[in-house]
Amino acid sequence: MVSMIARLEDGTEIDDVNEVHEGSNGVHLKRKLDGGTMERVAYVPFTNLAAVFPD
Repeated sequence: MVSMIARLEDGTEIDDVNEVHEGSNGVHLKRKLDGGTMERVAYVPFTNLAAVFPD
């Protein structure tokens, strides 16, 4: 599974992101846990998201 990094407008980076799902006003960032389940680690409004790129 691809690992990605999400960079926020303020320079904060969220790493080990495995899935990005577009919502109505932003994106849901999800990470795969050891048991294989996906956990939402953050919801980022579009205005706060600078980029998502491969790790």
